[in-house]
Amino acid sequence: MEVIIIEDEQLLAEELQKELLAIDTSIRIVKCLTNVADSIEWLQSNKCDLIFSDIELSDGLSFSIFKKLDISIPVVFITAYNKYAIKAFETNSIGYVLKPIEAEDLRKVIEKYKKFQVDNLLIKKLVSQLSSTETPVNNPGYLNRLVLTLGNIQKPVSVDEVVYFMADDRYLFAITQEGKKYYYDATLAQLENELNPSQFFRANRRYFVNKNFVDEIKTMNRSRIEIVMTEEAEEKIVVSYSRSKEFKDWIIS
Repeated sequence: MEVIIIEDEQLLAEELQKELLAIDTSIRIVKCLTNVADSIEWLQSNKCDLIFSDIELSDGLSFSIFKKLDISIPVVFITAYNKYAIKAFETNSIGYVLKPIEAEDLRKVIEKYKKFQVDNLLIKKLVSQLSSTETPVNNPGYLNRLVLTLGNIQKPVSVDEVVYFMADDRYLFAITQEGKKYYYDATLAQLENELNPSQFFRANRRYFVNKNFVDEIKTMNRSRIEIVMTEEAEEKIVVSYSRSKEFKDWIIS
């Protein structure tokens, strides 16, 4: 289990690390961070299994880290105050430990995390079994055609012709195999529900890519992946390390 600690008091961070390793020798502390800014930067390019985080840091509340980033890593908050409990559970929190830290409290959240992982695995297995009896491509719940806009012209287009979707500030564009850039009246969040996940993958906050037009896959530093499409994008389409395995499984499925 790979863990990071976000704590601006060094002695407390060292104590927490010692307690965690005493509870479970399989735990590996991969990073200790001390503030909001550094935590955001690290989590943008790295991943872990579980986060232990103080709430009041030197440059703000740690809640802002998880508000800024679109991550699903479980979090255990550690604080001297119970006034943040409700706010904590608005995030991915699976635990709330009060200082001074008690080993039994840590043991409980570790057990809770392991149970959470088992339950999540069983759910994924069930979904996979159910999916294997269906034909996703023919699922009427997924979009087959779109109405795209270019200037004062609207054009019906098959989703199979879209190389990738790109979010640009408040707008969403579809780039077709003809190299044209159309406006599409939707959001990336809507696309996640409307597009067939076996054909389209959300690479990051800006891009949804069509498997049929992926030309090359390049390994970058920090084990990130760059996706090169048949139609060149305005910037590099980068998949974070935390989602690289998911992408690799998707591209060969």
